[in-house]
Amino acid sequence: MKQIIIIFSLCIFGLQIFGQGGYNRKKRDLIEMHYWKPAGWHFAPGLTYMAPFKPKGENAPDVDPNGRLALYLEVGRWKLFPGGGNVFNYFDYSLAYKRLSGSEKFLDNKSIFKQNFLLGNFNINNVIQLSDYTFIQNSLGVNLDFKFSERMDAHALPEIQNTQRLLFSLHYKFGFGYKATQRLFIIPTLETPILNVKQWERARSDYGIYSSRYRPVIFTVRFAWLLKPAKGDCPPDPRGKNKDGKNFDEMLKME
Repeated sequence: MKQIIIIFSLCIFGLQIFGQGGYNRKKRDLIEMHYWKPAGWHFAPGLTYMAPFKPKGENAPDVDPNGRLALYLEVGRWKLFPGGGNVFNYFDYSLAYKRLSGSEKFLDNKSIFKQNFLLGNFNINNVIQLSDYTFIQNSLGVNLDFKFSERMDAHALPEIQNTQRLLFSLHYKFGFGYKATQRLFIIPTLETPILNVKQWERARSDYGIYSSRYRPVIFTVRFAWLLKPAKGDCPPDPRGKNKDGKNFDEMLKME
């Protein structure tokens, strides 16, 4: 876990230098706060994969673990910190469904597990702007998972481990974002646990299933969009115009 934290810190430091020094001109704001709420919705379909680790040690069983792809779906909301934040720029929270699946082969027998979870996520996000339309996102968060169904096919394995019904983990996400339109952002993201709090296994961040261990890796494509102020809201610029005096609705139609 210490290595993950060190790598994360170096990435943040290096990317901040790159983002600040890679461009001489001032970049356009990713969000034009004169026209949008500092909050919105997001939807993130994706895939999960259980990266396998073969048992090690003198008495370790001779098994062959493998990961399997499975489905992930997430919907939630996001909100900017006041003033755009300092180190972290916004937070988000969501509800999601995920399946974790893998297999383990022992002699001529192959066992497959399929675990289905409903979960809640909360993240704080650091955004490093690279250009007018691109950015890098680093996120730290927590997830609380409830396993509502499971299928375990075990055939003559020497040892069977399993995850608990309720899991609580700290995780890290890395994403590359693109501003597709004035109100839509697309952010492909990779996520993995960095610490399992429940179930606790000496500060591990992978799961023991059957005789092997597996690291969950989640790949998602987040679609996050901005919301227009409601009729009863008071926008920052009541004229609904930009600095050049152009109507923003007309600018959207020109794109």
